[in-house]
Amino acid sequence: MSVSDNSALRGIYCDKNFTFCNNTTFGLGGKCKGAYYPRSIKEAALIFENLKNCDEEFLVLGAGSDILASDDGFNGYVIHTKYLKNISVCGNKVISESGVSVRELLKFCIDNSLSGAEFLAGIPATIGGLTYMNGGAMGTSIADIIASVTIFDGKLKNFAKNLCEFGNKHSIMRNINCIILKVELCLNKADGKNIKDNIARTLKLRSGQPKGKSCGCVFKNPEGRSAGEIIDGCGLKGKSVGDAFVSSEHANFIINKGSRASDVYNLIKLVKETVYSKTGINLCEEVVYIGDFNDSFS
Repeated sequence: MSVSDNSALRGIYCDKNFTFCNNTTFGLGGKCKGAYYPRSIKEAALIFENLKNCDEEFLVLGAGSDILASDDGFNGYVIHTKYLKNISVCGNKVISESGVSVRELLKFCIDNSLSGAEFLAGIPATIGGLTYMNGGAMGTSIADIIASVTIFDGKLKNFAKNLCEFGNKHSIMRNINCIILKVELCLNKADGKNIKDNIARTLKLRSGQPKGKSCGCVFKNPEGRSAGEIIDGCGLKGKSVGDAFVSSEHANFIINKGSRASDVYNLIKLVKETVYSKTGINLCEEVVYIGDFNDSFS
């Protein structure tokens, strides 16, 4: 059955003009077949289940901050979580739907005098995306404050933290075809002013990060090492391919100044090959690729 023939999806708006260049922090990438924007957990599960039953390729997207999408786009559909915004509190636990942004979460934490998430300040991501990637900053990841994760993979499931297989930019959700619906965070009661001060300190520490269109850090840090320092040691700061270049401020950032995802992709491959040839270290990407890329340099 095709998506157009599926009566369950027929009444749900599908944006056929969706482009990844307008929905990722790199500002790159082509179109997809269409994007659905569920406005409730029930609707998100409905869309997921019916796209799966139609044997269509599809993916879940939040803020698009760790994404490099192909210039040719994606031959499938997007489920975008931007309207999954419900957030509530029970004691010292925050229950956040996956589309809640870091900024929205921290405002909620200030209003409810809950501390522990301030290390996320300044990260342009949703709670669902951070959980999927086990994202974080300054040696702390979101897994450190997660109590449980609710997903849908055809059935509604709740994973306690110990079942999420959190690791270096990894969670079990990366291994299964699912949509993250809700995340339960375990925080601590604190004074609102102290929380604001902690956020301000975190933002000050992040203020020196490179400006421009990027996905943040491109590569995972090898055990006990800094990927940025390794890349810098190979003389790659400022290296460019087309309109993409390695930041002179932080070598693990690639900045896009153009309109071709292929430039960024080819620069990532060049950095990997150079680092391996000079050090024997095989850097692993943190960035997630969407669509097809040509491995030859242009």
